Amino acid sequence: MLILPIFLPLLWGLGAALHWVKPRVVTITAITAVSAVVMPFLTPSSLPIASFPFDLSLTLTLDGLSILFTVLITVVWLFVAVYATAYFKHDDQQERFFAFYLMALGSLMGLCYAGNLITFYLFFELMSLSLLPTVVHDGTPECLAAGRKYIYYSIGGALLGLLAIFYVYSLGLGGTFTAGGIAGLGDVVSQETMGWFLLVYVIGFGCKAGLFPLHGWLKTAHPLAPAPASAVLSGITTKAGILAMLRGVYYIVGAELIAGSLVQHIILGLSLVTILLGSTLAYKENVLKTRLAYSTVSQVSYVIFGIFLLNPTALTGALLHVIAHAMAKNGLFLFAGTVIHETGCKTVDALVGYGATMKKTFTLFLVASLSLVGVPATAGFVSKWYLVTGALELGTWGLIGVSVILISALLTAGYLLTIAVKAFFVEPAQLQTTPIHVEPRLTPWFFAIATITIGTVPQLVLPWIEALVHTMI
Repeated sequence: MLILPIFLPLLWGLGAALHWVKPRVVTITAITAVSAVVMPFLTPSSLPIASFPFDLSLTLTLDGLSILFTVLITVVWLFVAVYATAYFKHDDQQERFFAFYLMALGSLMGLCYAGNLITFYLFFELMSLSLLPTVVHDGTPECLAAGRKYIYYSIGGALLGLLAIFYVYSLGLGGTFTAGGIAGLGDVVSQETMGWFLLVYVIGFGCKAGLFPLHGWLKTAHPLAPAPASAVLSGITTKAGILAMLRGVYYIVGAELIAGSLVQHIILGLSLVTILLGSTLAYKENVLKTRLAYSTVSQVSYVIFGIFLLNPTALTGALLHVIAHAMAKNGLFLFAGTVIHETGCKTVDALVGYGATMKKTFTLFLVASLSLVGVPATAGFVSKWYLVTGALELGTWGLIGVSVILISALLTAGYLLTIAVKAFFVEPAQLQTTPIHVEPRLTPWFFAIATITIGTVPQLVLPWIEALVHTMI
């Protein structure tokens, strides 16, 4: 049963790409989502798939972390699929998009259920390749150039990660994910050596999460991809890099082995640089989707910072922010798709005054923006509260981190809230176009409601996440 959420969308998407079946994207995604939710009650925790020489094997596993990510991914994927069916209604190539959209979902499921490093790497590469056609969907020279940049970064980053994986297997202890880290690893390798392995691993897989210095692909790929692709690229597939880090730190190395090491401080420093860099570039950017892409660079590094603080409070905040950012950023990119579709406006300056004619759309944008800023009663406030509290447990690095988080919050307010303020309260000389307003569909409302619900009733998810954190540290 564990293979159903992986191979159903993967094989159905392949069949759709070969024109053997219709994509049926909402139906297949819904079945995948349901199976991901019920799977913990029906299947064993581990499932070997294949064995190879040199003690290599493909293995699937079911644990708290895989359940968290599969539920989040499938639910978001389903609601974006609903949005995409309307978005591509008049697109002649919609079946091609949906075919690869399904294949990417299957790859992500494999990534979540991967039981060791080799299985994780194979599904990671498959995910990157499956998403490429969604990035270049429009087929313009600019899209094709963005696609090349995306795949160069993706494969290059994953190869760095693969070098680190080879090193782990060379130690003879295998690469099976074990909560708390591989037993006996500290007996065969020093903290310093293990730290340098982890640095290469994090920078490689961190490319997908937008970690500096391999963050450049986001600002190119996101603005040129169709809105549904931009939404899942930013809100979900960046979390593939986060999942890689969680597996590497807490299921391979173990937090105790790297706590206080130079490499821990280097990665904390890189995450804080990325937070500030992304916020600053977003603040200066006028193209709407590029601004949102830079925002992703910043916001995802909040999670990386929380992971490498290596304490339960910060890790709880990091996992909460995975959910909070997914809800907010999917909502923002779908907002961008709606606004561009209805008005043709692609820049922030051009949106001045549109709040009067698109009240509900800009209200949804405001809710998502407030969450990314970290305003109370939103999911982003809860996650950042835990991140800040956890940071203060670390001394100097914690104080630096809290300062960066506060500065970034001010910049986030500057580059997001000002859009809503100018849309609602500034009277333009003349609107560029008159929008043919369509009321927001279910998808944007879902993300807005989820953001507020988690922010006001965090106990809906907190016990689950705290129990998971307890097994990891």
